[in-house]
Amino acid sequence: MVKRIKKAYKFRIYPNTSQKQQIEKTLGCVRQVYNEFLEMCIEKYAEDPSFKLRKFDLIKILPDYKEGYEYLKEVDSVALQQAVIHLHSAYINFFEHKGSFPKFKSKRNDHSYTTMKINNNIRFDGNEIQIPKLGRVKVVVSRLMPESFSFTTVTVSRVANQYYVTLTGEEDNPNSELFDTLEKLDVNKSIGLDFSLAHLYVDSDGNHADMPKYLQNELEKLAKLTRKASKCQKGSKNSIKSWQKVRKLQLHISNSRKDFLHKESRKIANKYDYVFVENLDLSSMQSKDTKMKLGRNVSDRAFGTFVNFLDYKLRWLGKELIRVDRYFPSSKTCSDCGYINNNLELNDRDWVCPICGKKHDRDVNAAINIKKEGIRLVLQKQ
Repeated sequence: MVKRIKKAYKFRIYPNTSQKQQIEKTLGCVRQVYNEFLEMCIEKYAEDPSFKLRKFDLIKILPDYKEGYEYLKEVDSVALQQAVIHLHSAYINFFEHKGSFPKFKSKRNDHSYTTMKINNNIRFDGNEIQIPKLGRVKVVVSRLMPESFSFTTVTVSRVANQYYVTLTGEEDNPNSELFDTLEKLDVNKSIGLDFSLAHLYVDSDGNHADMPKYLQNELEKLAKLTRKASKCQKGSKNSIKSWQKVRKLQLHISNSRKDFLHKESRKIANKYDYVFVENLDLSSMQSKDTKMKLGRNVSDRAFGTFVNFLDYKLRWLGKELIRVDRYFPSSKTCSDCGYINNNLELNDRDWVCPICGKKHDRDVNAAINIKKEGIRLVLQKQ
């Protein structure tokens, strides 16, 4: 049986002037609908704390809401409907403790809108893509899509004055025969990874990833551009151009970081059957309130993104990522004799076990312990 996997393909598009205007109009309308419906939900909840947000109730309100704003009828109606659906998802996730409370969308930030493929209204034709209300838009297909790929949703986004289209759907997994062989995976072909601010990670074999500090390397230039943009008159052409330069540099930093993380996660996923990592609370480590003051450095490493990349790449190959409990004393435990050094401080990068005399590199020792604990969890599950 062929397994289907979720997949998304993102390509850059080059809309003409009228198409850019239509995209900007759609983004503005989507932002308005999202913000006003969010405000309505907040008001209703304030009046009645037992108020329950229902997706279809919001969708039913939309046609009457559009009657008050004629320009809303000039954009893709599915995009407006999807904005309401996204608001509902964000609202429900908050009350189920899966995310923060939905925020109002700012005009200044980069945005996107999502539409649906209905009756073949979205299709590729050579180097062009047909999109509702936009017509045929020039697209650069930077990677081939398999014939088995079928998409249902299309997201048009604007990032640093560049436009992209993302197709989200499913395709046949070429490694589907491996999905039923998890019990046949070799636990000896496994590795433990410990988060490292200096390298991204250190593994249980003593190796580490030499990840460049992409944000730190561009911080001075980014600060200079930001200062210049903040001094411009708000809403002026110079202000718009200056903030576009800021976002363009931010996009370059983000793309460079993701490129490294994709390559590193692919290398590990191809080599090992099991990968073990700690289930770290990275958001707390990045918080300004924490005593460690690691916010920018932790963010620059993007270890959470790296683990997510690793997770889905392993699953595509029929392999597995195991998360070890964050309270497991990986750094404090001697990987040779099991002694727990409760006096170990964060600044102690190496230590000597008083029982067996083994000298430990803090990160390598932690990675070895993470691997041992991960193997124990795998064997316990089997």
